[in-house]
Amino acid sequence: MVITKEEFLEWKEHPATKTLMKALVNDREFMKEQLCRGLVENEEEVRGRCNAILNIIALDYKDLVEGAREDAKY
Repeated sequence: MVITKEEFLEWKEHPATKTLMKALVNDREFMKEQLCRGLVENEEEVRGRCNAILNIIALDYKDLVEGAREDAKY
């Protein structure tokens, strides 16, 4: 499936997407706080989840297109 840059930008500005991104930011901040306070059992898992959320939040069109190209190779 090909997604145009305009479609991607439209998706990024959609209220549902903005709500999702805000929830992810809040979850990441919560996990970071728990990590700082030493309240997590598996620090590596929490760090991985925080990094995954950051990758989703920072996703731009170029990343999406490059990721799709990588998937097509397999």
